[in-house]
Amino acid sequence: MQKKYIFTPNPNENDIDTTLKEITEHGDSLFPIAVHFTNHQSGQKNMIHKHWHRELEILYICRGRMIVNIEETSFKVKAGDILYIPSNLLHEAMHDQESPCAFFAIVFDKSFIESRVTDHIQQSYFDPLFQNINQPAMYFHEKNAFYQDIQGSVIKIIDLFALKAPLYELSLKSNLYIFFQAVLSNTSQISGNKNIQDSKSYLNSYKCKKTLLYIEENYKSHITLEEISMHIGYSKEHFCRFFKKNFRVSFFTYLNQMRIKKAEYLLLNTHLKIIDIALETGFDDANYFTIVFKKETSLTPSDYRKRPSNVTSL
Repeated sequence: MQKKYIFTPNPNENDIDTTLKEITEHGDSLFPIAVHFTNHQSGQKNMIHKHWHRELEILYICRGRMIVNIEETSFKVKAGDILYIPSNLLHEAMHDQESPCAFFAIVFDKSFIESRVTDHIQQSYFDPLFQNINQPAMYFHEKNAFYQDIQGSVIKIIDLFALKAPLYELSLKSNLYIFFQAVLSNTSQISGNKNIQDSKSYLNSYKCKKTLLYIEENYKSHITLEEISMHIGYSKEHFCRFFKKNFRVSFFTYLNQMRIKKAEYLLLNTHLKIIDIALETGFDDANYFTIVFKKETSLTPSDYRKRPSNVTSL
């Protein structure tokens, strides 16, 4: 009898809010874990769109290769490699020379493996690991002496989640403990991550999130470079370089793109006049709003609203 593999549907760019936080639920409150499978053919640029989430993540590459950026560090990974991504780290993946690539993402809330009552395991192992705000990502590959143990537990977790045989939850959780036992036993031997400047990386992450939160709270108003630079604590020139490096577009390009996404929602879900939508999303000139909207969507706001394929949803 052929085995039936079932994975959680993949999040996409529509599941990432304007602060780059992924808003997908991974599992539920009783079983907060999900395994996603992604298979990209050659020519795909964005393997994983830039985002962050409070859950922990184990990334397992099973075919091809790609470049994974986690905060300020890049990892060039190939089939068989494994990355452990702690909570709240911005991460994304790009193609490596247009190579096709397939990978699994195991995403779970740390509460899934933490002790409900503080005990020796929690105090000695998980608290130091999960409460370290400067904890870097970890990269595992076949040259690590303990790699076979880590790979074995990861593959077992994927198979258990996919097949969902009776009592699979117990075995899946036990294999997560095996994964962390191997990680904690051998952290001093981990290679490929020696040059991370933890304090700088954390500061950069904090500044990114502070920037995005400011945009989210103020996009309806007229935001100047002077205002946001002062809010972040940079000069205008430093802020522009910082923003372009971390978001790969200029600040005003990003701001307009976010405003247009807000406008798209209002066009499809309200009966507001186009001029009112322009004002609601931070554009004080309706003509300029139309120009920017058409540049981003290839349609005027009125044409976008009239498309028969658009379905209003909440």
